[in-house]
Amino acid sequence: MSLFRTRPALLSMVAVLLFAGAVAGYSYLEKAVTVQVDGKELTISTFAQTVGEVLKEADIKLIPEDEVMPGIHERLKDGLKIVIKRAFDVKILADGKEFTIKTQPDKVANILTKANISLREKDKVVPQLDTYISAPTEVIVTRVNQKVLEEIKTIAYETITRKDPNIPMGQKKVLQEGENGQEKIITTLIYENGKIISKATTRSVIKPAKPRIVLAGSMMVASRGGVEFEYTKKLRMLATAYTYTGNRTTMNTKPRVGVAAVDPDVIPLGSRLYIDGYGFARAEDTGGAIEENRIDLFMESWAEANRFGRKWVTVYVLK
Repeated sequence: MSLFRTRPALLSMVAVLLFAGAVAGYSYLEKAVTVQVDGKELTISTFAQTVGEVLKEADIKLIPEDEVMPGIHERLKDGLKIVIKRAFDVKILADGKEFTIKTQPDKVANILTKANISLREKDKVVPQLDTYISAPTEVIVTRVNQKVLEEIKTIAYETITRKDPNIPMGQKKVLQEGENGQEKIITTLIYENGKIISKATTRSVIKPAKPRIVLAGSMMVASRGGVEFEYTKKLRMLATAYTYTGNRTTMNTKPRVGVAAVDPDVIPLGSRLYIDGYGFARAEDTGGAIEENRIDLFMESWAEANRFGRKWVTVYVLK
């Protein structure tokens, strides 16, 4: 066989083999993968080498908070299933501001940490920190502050007035000087987001006040004929007169000038008296007609009793 006749056949055979190899290699490099994203499932034929490349090729955009399984640097294999979990929005209200962050399902505490929101001991969070969030929601942070105010306040002393029958009426005597005291007032204010929501006050006496004690004279003094006498009560009474009846007084004393019959409910028996127009006397007797503002005065004779008659007099009950 001629050399020139066999060369074209060899060339054709080489070309066929090269083409077949290329086709086989091409088919070997192509992969079919499934992408689950946004509620859809896509089947993609690709020559991409990694997960990230096939997503870029399919124009599937990601944000840093999205989660891709397997990871974007994972090499593709035929039949691989790629799952994309989109981050969702969580609205946060805190410190008078409102902002939104993207997140995967997580506890409230972790979401706030991602948002760089620090909490103080008394702050309130709704939902609670251990609540697991898996869908868009709103988190409210209420700042709670406590302020304690202390104040020392003067307790003003009071004045106590006591009647003293040993001091003439109108006169006063200081028995004890007053002295102010002190009390501590603690006010606790609770603020939520800068507004007062509660106020509690406690008081404690540091030093009790000492009262000022004043004695006010209750001793009444009258003067008749240059003689002064102290009395505790002054009465306006209708006076009559009586003389010897042969009977002893209610107090079993002998009737005599200076004895008065009284109503014991008004003037106790045994009381010393001074009666204008009669003089000093002692309540020792009673009488059936002597009631309330009536007084009967003993006279030496019926003639004197008749001359005295009936008259209104001032009666002093002596001390």
